Amino acid sequence: MIHRYLCLILLSLLLTAEAFAQLDGLYQRARIQAHQGKYEEADLLLKSLLKEEPSHYDALFLQALITAWDGEYMPALRQLNTLMRQQGATRELVEAITRINYWAGENHKAVEEAENGLELYPENTTLMYLRARAQAAEQNYDAAIVGLEELLRLMPTNEEARALLKLLEVQRLKNTVGIEYMHAQFSNSFSPWHQVTASYSRKVPSALLVGRINYARMFDQQGIQAEIDAYPVINDKTYAYLNAGVSDASILPAFRWGAELYREIDQKWEASAGMRGLYFENAPVHVYTAQLGRYFPTYWISARGLLTTLEDNQHMGGLLTLRRFIEHEDRYVSLYLGSGATPLRVNSLIEVQRLDASWLGVDYQHPLGDRTWLLRTSLEVQQETYPEVRTTNRLAFSLQLQKRF
Repeated sequence: MIHRYLCLILLSLLLTAEAFAQLDGLYQRARIQAHQGKYEEADLLLKSLLKEEPSHYDALFLQALITAWDGEYMPALRQLNTLMRQQGATRELVEAITRINYWAGENHKAVEEAENGLELYPENTTLMYLRARAQAAEQNYDAAIVGLEELLRLMPTNEEARALLKLLEVQRLKNTVGIEYMHAQFSNSFSPWHQVTASYSRKVPSALLVGRINYARMFDQQGIQAEIDAYPVINDKTYAYLNAGVSDASILPAFRWGAELYREIDQKWEASAGMRGLYFENAPVHVYTAQLGRYFPTYWISARGLLTTLEDNQHMGGLLTLRRFIEHEDRYVSLYLGSGATPLRVNSLIEVQRLDASWLGVDYQHPLGDRTWLLRTSLEVQQETYPEVRTTNRLAFSLQLQKRF
């Protein structure tokens, strides 16, 4: 009789061990699929596992991460918060909740979650780093820098934190001065164009202000224009562009203005719409524009449409932009493809009067030294059609140097 009971107990233990092994096998396969980016396959395996063991912590945690990796941040946070109520505030749960709030653009909430976690785990460098990232996203650079310095005292070898600290020390600088030269050469129509621009920008609370003086020489005439731009922040997801400029030269608009509203749809998409007004001698020009852009980890892609009106004439134009960030946001290369009569930026009245155009451009920006100096250069080729000239080819280049302080 005793032998029979022992055999039953042993058989039960063996079956239980086999069941756990099967569940563990499902979980390990799901982890591999998830880390290979095969989220649907991983989720199916986890659902099969959770059908047998609904309270399997590791499976529920991984399922929430996969949901977040797939861009569904709020459902992921709900599942993780449920796990936290059941399991308590474990390190991995606190870190995951903080990280996903940051991914979702909930920077204030991410800072709050990180600080709550640091009360439990005071030397958790992951939470310190995530808090600094969220604070930087809110442009609270001073607090982020203090936190990163504390992190580096605990972990001097953390190169990710050191790189972010260097970046924020530059980003918190409030002033920038710059000088730019632009030259355009035409194949069979106009004399060369020259433009020199001196600029000064300053960050103020909730806005960036930029002042510029432009000196232009076009059509064997010269003129000076003064401009000011403002980029006021309206809320966490919305900001605006405002512009005004004046000139006493006939080759430049006597008065110009611009306004555009930018709205972040989520952390991946941004849309904008606005208008520009340029008033030459007895020739008011209005430009209507809208843009849709998408962010990728190291790319920015946008499509912009433009409609220009001059008296009873209307011209359409479009521009595609592909920007590749190299290492960080201060170093990048951009490719521009444009088509249509409407120019992206009106330099003269004759450009508005052209019949058609197509253009290809590239620019490159490179930081120098400690990233307080920025060097940017561009090259552009346009084929244009004007009423008086059948076609002309334009080759333009520019060189710009900026200093932050």
